[in-house]
Amino acid sequence: MHNNQILAVWGSPASGKTLTSVKIANMLSQKKKNVVILFCDLFVPVIPVILPYYNTDSKSLGNILSSAEITQDKIFSNCLTLKKNSYLSFLGYQKSESVFTYPAYTKSSAVDLMIQLRHIADYIIVDCTSHISADILSTTALEISDAVLRLGSCDLKGVSYFSSQLPYLFERRFNPDRHIKILSNYKMSQPETEIKECYNGVDFELPYLSELEEQYFTGRILEELKSKSGKKFDEILKEVLWGVFNE
Repeated sequence: MHNNQILAVWGSPASGKTLTSVKIANMLSQKKKNVVILFCDLFVPVIPVILPYYNTDSKSLGNILSSAEITQDKIFSNCLTLKKNSYLSFLGYQKSESVFTYPAYTKSSAVDLMIQLRHIADYIIVDCTSHISADILSTTALEISDAVLRLGSCDLKGVSYFSSQLPYLFERRFNPDRHIKILSNYKMSQPETEIKECYNGVDFELPYLSELEEQYFTGRILEELKSKSGKKFDEILKEVLWGVFNE
């Protein structure tokens, strides 16, 4: 694939969408690719969770989507870029913001944002919410992205989620058959074989990792995974990246 690609990361609740999005975005940035990771969740703003030690109150995705015109300057002024890695930028809602903070935006605004992002970054990673019927930005990303990672948790809740949500996507514009399916965050005690059958097979498997969970809880998600299991996890993600972007 050429550059300026949009990857939507979508899946069932608690399947590790945000963790996977951040790790993939960080890997691409380590290759000196300009990457923007877009967090769609307005119900639980993500940036204060993964970067709790940064003051980002003046930067918000809401400022962009509520603008009369979405420009590159507007996006740049609301992106958070860390000094340690200038190739990786974060775009999302901020602490204390809610559905009442900004006026409702339209699909046209969501599409305009995606188009502008293509001109800004080599890769755009969209961390979609599970509430696609109520989230215009996530639905738009699933429709116009160049690739979709579909993460499924290893339990009946995940199976039930997709049985109710996938019919919503069975239109030509969504093309769900092209989704790359990942069994995510599964533990040894869970019925892996049976759940994979319920998902009609998967393309990759990402196991639960206590080291990764600890990074998430302590705001260190951008740090390198150091355990043997962590290195194996990274290798799987590299295979995913190669399958999606040939990177």
